[in-house]
Amino acid sequence: MNTLNKETAKQLASSATILNGGALDVENQIVHIGIGGFHRSHQAFALAKLINTDPEQYQKWQITGVGLMPNDLKLVEHFNQQDHIYALRTIAYDKKEKTYLISTIKDMLHSSLNTQGIIDKIANPNTKIISFTITEGGYLVDFDKNQFQIDNVDIQYDLQHRGRPRTVFGFLAAGLAARMAQGGTPLIMMSCDNILGNGDVLRLALLSFLEAYDTQIREWVASEFTFPNSMVDRITPITTEKDKDNFEEQYGLRDNCLVVSEDFFQWVIEMPASHDDFPPLDQVGVQFVQHVAPYEGMKLGILNAGHTLVGLLGDAFGYDRIHDAVQDRTIWKLFELFVDKEVIPVLEPIDGVDFKQYFEQVRTRFANPMINDSTARIISGTSDKFPKFVLPTIQKQLKRNDSRIDISALIVALWWKYLNKQMWDDNMAYVQDSLKEEWLRVFQDELDSADDFLAYSPVFGELSDITNFNSKYKDAIAAIRENRLGQYIDTILF
Repeated sequence: MNTLNKETAKQLASSATILNGGALDVENQIVHIGIGGFHRSHQAFALAKLINTDPEQYQKWQITGVGLMPNDLKLVEHFNQQDHIYALRTIAYDKKEKTYLISTIKDMLHSSLNTQGIIDKIANPNTKIISFTITEGGYLVDFDKNQFQIDNVDIQYDLQHRGRPRTVFGFLAAGLAARMAQGGTPLIMMSCDNILGNGDVLRLALLSFLEAYDTQIREWVASEFTFPNSMVDRITPITTEKDKDNFEEQYGLRDNCLVVSEDFFQWVIEMPASHDDFPPLDQVGVQFVQHVAPYEGMKLGILNAGHTLVGLLGDAFGYDRIHDAVQDRTIWKLFELFVDKEVIPVLEPIDGVDFKQYFEQVRTRFANPMINDSTARIISGTSDKFPKFVLPTIQKQLKRNDSRIDISALIVALWWKYLNKQMWDDNMAYVQDSLKEEWLRVFQDELDSADDFLAYSPVFGELSDITNFNSKYKDAIAAIRENRLGQYIDTILF
């Protein structure tokens, strides 16, 4: 078996787009914590495209990757074996593929092997940006209370063992302490996670940790560091062994760092395009804006809430995969009507953005069989998703004189249907949800469960007390219980 590396990559010159990272002797200026597939399909890809436009000028924007989780260690080993080269395969809805060879990630460090090396890289005066894809849970923020979880056992360990950090915040604090002591410059701290106001979340978490770690460092970070909010979007499924086998069969090389994604790409950042310490990514399609919030609202309302609708309705119609469900005529018409009548009217306008065109892109993306997403996965975690994805649209609609909430109410009823079925099939054995124990209690009594479900205010707010919404919801519940869901949907559509 031949492995992809610097030498063997040459044989792919005629069949893949080579995005060179530049000369390896230039000290790079980005540290990225959390080198997962999404980062490699998104941020690393965008930086590779930029560097490729002018390697001599932009090669300083290569990346030092940092892994903190035990399962990151194998990826670090593979990267070292492959001379830090990996392939990205993008697949469009029409099955057209592109393969890119990317060498933007200059080196990889793992906390179990390179504790001091990570701290030194954060402290290095040449480092200008530290970016993150550590997942929502990695920020250790209680979003209901808008509070950092300072009592977390690993956080407490880091506060008491400053030379041997375990968490991202322990590493940051140690590196920033050395940076400040050396008279280093402030940094741009950029979250690339799919979290609303991700820069604000990162700032809250880091400052809260530093408050307990060293108040001088905290004041320096609070007054001089930049925490831009950003919105990132590119569906990137977990790479499977079959993906790697297919790559090897086609190209004769094994890539153990392979990433497969859709061809759609969007990255919106609250950052002046002329910022001296930030790469000019607008040259490769990244948008620099004054406020990201309107773009987040568009994505949450159309894409994320749409995913919830398609997942729940797809499950109700017997579909296992999202790409099959969204091509069902009834489902896509209901999705279209939901976006047109309920979501778009309450979105904040964005100059140069056509919301209906964005919806068409989203629908096409959902129909991409490469993504192969299951309805069950989309439904999982709905207790955390609903208050962010669907509830804001409902609340804004209810403030309008001509409020449209039919499909939003149906979404809630379909979620009730899903949980009710799971309850009576096998006591919710396969339900993946943070409130599973609460739902087990609610669904003990099938007769009252619909009312008790909507009355759960941590998820639904005051919806059960709003006559208009409650009435629509109960109409949908009645249709489900009487096995006339299809007829009920027809009344909405026609």
